[in-house]
Amino acid sequence: MSWRSLYSTPTGLALGVLLALLWPAGAIWVGWLGEIFLSLLKVLILPLILISIYAALARSVDLARIGGRTLGFYLLTSAFAAMSGSLLGLLFSRGVTPGLLNLEPIANGGEVFGAGFSLEQLITNLVPSNLFASLAAGNILHIVVLAILAALAARGLQPEPRALLADGADALNALLMRMLSALLALAPIGIAALVYASLAGMDWAGVLALRPFVWAVALAAVLHALLFLPTLLWLGSGRHPWRFFIQVRAALATALATASSAATYPVSKQTLEQNAGVSPGTTSFTLPLGATLNMDGSALYQSILLIFMAQLAGAEVSLWQALMIVLLTMASSAGTAGIPGGGIAMMAFMLELLGLPQTYLALYLVVDRFFDYPITALNVWGDLVVAALVDQPKESI
Repeated sequence: MSWRSLYSTPTGLALGVLLALLWPAGAIWVGWLGEIFLSLLKVLILPLILISIYAALARSVDLARIGGRTLGFYLLTSAFAAMSGSLLGLLFSRGVTPGLLNLEPIANGGEVFGAGFSLEQLITNLVPSNLFASLAAGNILHIVVLAILAALAARGLQPEPRALLADGADALNALLMRMLSALLALAPIGIAALVYASLAGMDWAGVLALRPFVWAVALAAVLHALLFLPTLLWLGSGRHPWRFFIQVRAALATALATASSAATYPVSKQTLEQNAGVSPGTTSFTLPLGATLNMDGSALYQSILLIFMAQLAGAEVSLWQALMIVLLTMASSAGTAGIPGGGIAMMAFMLELLGLPQTYLALYLVVDRFFDYPITALNVWGDLVVAALVDQPKESI
């Protein structure tokens, strides 16, 4: 094995973990390298999504087939994640004592499930009203909607201007992918610095105080990532799950290091197309939607977390209530930027829905810094699997 082969994204991830364990004090000196790498990745996200979707749909991509299959698979995987998370949350939370972490039990500990879902807010999150505001806010879903509308409008143009716009989009897409390739040459360094800085400041004592919660999330994540999604991939596309995992490992390592599904999008697109043979038309449509709509890990994690919050508050939540809350929250949060810590607003909404005090966000803040990274990797793993399922099966892979 050559030294050059060791310079890879997984190696950078392992190096960051090792440095955080052996020399946590040194993280302050290299953390800025990871921040620069993450910022440069984010610069490419929105233009790459806008141009790649337009380039794919303005030509001959079957939008009805791809769109229907994408949304169907996203709904299936997210629903399974919410169900398994709720079941394991109810199972593991039984032994948790109310009042842990100095959170006071609520007065009426029986009635939860208040009214908080807003259809108006859902529509606002789905439909853009200002292109520049959406770009400034990093709202991926708005950019997806605008790109789809522009591509559909372009199909009604005369052949000459339509071809001119498509060729220009292809050229811009090639330029952005070339910039991405140059940036990913620095990925091992950036990821090592990100992981080093994140783990060095982790509140391990707070996480270990909630061992039942940790075990519930870990078991649910393992079942979803290693059993459900690989089985779905094999049955739906004929691909070998382990071989596919090896092909996309760079994207998963990036998600694990950055805790950002949005920042991982460029890496996911490149690895799927170059290593797994998924068509650009498929990746350009499925991955941007997945970065905002497909939240397998988040659905699983948040369903367990809200059940534990209710248990700490001395409130009872039925399985049906837990499932409904998770699904409604997933719908209401459509368009939320996939960035580190981006779920705090979503969790505040769920607390309101449950009728729990906002002070219970303290529990979320204790555990989220630890779980944000593996849960984001699970979100991205779900996006990658769905992209392979939506694409035409490859017999030779």
